[in-house]
Amino acid sequence: MEMTVPARPTPAEPLDIDLGPARERAGRWVEERVVPCAAIGVIDAGGRHRCDFVPGEEGAIDLTTVFFLASLTKGVVATAVMRYVDEGRLDLAEPVRRYLPDLAGTDAGTVTAGQVLTHTSGLPDMPVEVMRTERPSYEHAARWVREARLETEPGTAYSYNSASFMLLAEIMAALSDTTFEAALADRLTEPLGMADTTFDARPLRDRTIAVRGVGADNRLVQELLMRFLAAARMPGGGLFGTLGDLLRLGRALLPADPVAPGPRVLSQAAIDEMTRNHTDGWTHISEDGVEREVRQGLGWRVPQAHWAGSPRAFTHGGISGGRLWVEPEGGFAVAFLTNAWQAPIEVSLSVINEVYRSWD
Repeated sequence: MEMTVPARPTPAEPLDIDLGPARERAGRWVEERVVPCAAIGVIDAGGRHRCDFVPGEEGAIDLTTVFFLASLTKGVVATAVMRYVDEGRLDLAEPVRRYLPDLAGTDAGTVTAGQVLTHTSGLPDMPVEVMRTERPSYEHAARWVREARLETEPGTAYSYNSASFMLLAEIMAALSDTTFEAALADRLTEPLGMADTTFDARPLRDRTIAVRGVGADNRLVQELLMRFLAAARMPGGGLFGTLGDLLRLGRALLPADPVAPGPRVLSQAAIDEMTRNHTDGWTHISEDGVEREVRQGLGWRVPQAHWAGSPRAFTHGGISGGRLWVEPEGGFAVAFLTNAWQAPIEVSLSVINEVYRSWD
């Protein structure tokens, strides 16, 4: 899926892009019932944006429709974590026990925040069966991670891990002397105006699209699932959000527009450090038995060479099909949202590819 890097428009120009090809590509996925609907948005550093939507059985969707972000949450939380790094209050190379003294003497206390962000902590992920049967609260999950035993030496092997992000949440809470949710709001979502990005979507249920394919197709089960996610507050994959909010985040991670600078929460140096490849030369054998190159930033992923438009591009997706893709050299970010459990990665990537073609 080869992409070329488009030239960035001058600041005086409005965002002028034809999303018709991207909408058509998304529409085919919807027609084939691979995903139930699609929301597509593009924004540049000056805040100029364009969106398009492919509705499905749920009816009309727009910028304010709420989707389950799943593992896109990791990119959101990582960005908030980097604020503490920017301020000199968090050293990613220091053991977690420095910030969480009660972890002294535990395996979890020996890993670093940087290793958590690059999925090289050596800690186990919480088994899916535990999630299904026990439906752990935030407190239960935090205790589980704190008591976990290392499976590999920290910093020596890559293993994608959602549960270990609990350590980042606990560090944020400790450094801000408040709850994790309050720290996330204070450090990121409120400054960027991400008003609908939340772990508790129940107040937004009238605007929330149900996730297809998880056995939650009736209202009662959907309500129980939303109640669980609100209580779990999973920093590795529990946020809900809107296309509008994702575009705000994408804009804040682009190099600042000198004419129309928008809200920013990180220095460019922190963004560059967060989004470079920290696992250069590493490989990992995935569940399908294929050995693949690991291209992992701090909470974000550096796309495979045949995906990306430039070496500086970075992205994160979620198991529900959503994705935020940021192209610093082109000066734009793309947000794609849908709600289909285990949606093929080709869905979002094919739509983003069409955005590149239209921008060029």
